[in-house]
Parts: sequence; structure tokens; C-alpha cells
Amino acid sequence: MKKLLLVLAVLSLGSLASAQTFVFWNSAGTSQLCNFIRITYNSEGVVAGYDDLVACGYAHNSPVVGFDASVPNDGALAHGAGAVLGDAIYDAIDNEYTGLQWTWFMQLKPSKQKNGHFTGPYGWMGVAGTLAGAFLGDNYGYLSEGDPGANATSGTTAGVLKR
Repeated sequence: MKKLLLVLAVLSLGSLASAQTFVFWNSAGTSQLCNFIRITYNSEGVVAGYDDLVACGYAHNSPVVGFDASVPNDGALAHGAGAVLGDAIYDAIDNEYTGLQWTWFMQLKPSKQKNGHFTGPYGWMGVAGTLAGAFLGDNYGYLSEGDPGANATSGTTAGVLKR
């Protein structure tokens, strides 16, 4: 039993050690958003982790899970190799089932920067929809890697919906 617990502890520490943290930036590349993503699992085509909303003052983080994907460079704001993720951000923010869905694509690498400014395609883009099939809007921006700074704004990747 002790060996099993030791193995589980080592595996847990290993998965935490390999976690990647990405900070979201607005589309102008001038402001960090308050939420950030921590990828805790990326293997065999599956990507999972959580959207840290506690950093924004909410009570809960949001689970995210998806799969490896590639978006062609045919006019998409964010494109290349990355992952498509489902995010329960609206349920976590409202602390109840909302019937709203946030689905988004992210590159699994930081956006390029030159002289302190982002260049090239955006690092993430997402769309919001409802249980009834209505499109509510989109949002997009750049990504940096590492822990977020203290100057994050109060906005999130999923934006603010008027309901």
C-alpha cells in the first residue's frame, strides 16, 4: 500500500511539474486579462487543465478539456497548431448551470514578441453560444507563458455578456 501511495504521489508531482501556464492578453496586446490557463495534461491528443478565475475574484476555477487541433491560415485570427478547448467559464462565474458555452482555440506556445510588442497571429480565439444554438460573440488576443503579472485587468477571455 505504501508503494502505491508513493507511486501516486510521484505521478501527481510529475504532472504538476509539467504544467504549462499561459497568460491571456487583449487583442491590442496591451493588457493582460485577469484569468489565465494552466494546462495540466497534454498527451495522446488530449489537452486538459483549468481556467484560473479565482485570480479574477470568482469563487471557482473552470475546467477545460479538448484535443489537439490545427487551424489553417485562411483568414482565422489565430491559427497554427494548438488545441480546441471547451471551457465551463460561465458556469464557474455564475456558480450554477447557465446553458452557455465558451469554446476556444489556443496555440500551445506563447505569441511572438519583438521589442516588447506582440507580432504575428493572435495566440487564442474563442466563441460563445447558448443551449438554444445562438451565437453570442467572440474574443481573441495574444498569449504569453508563465505566471500572470499583478497588472491584469478585470476582463476575461469570455468577455462580458449582457443577459
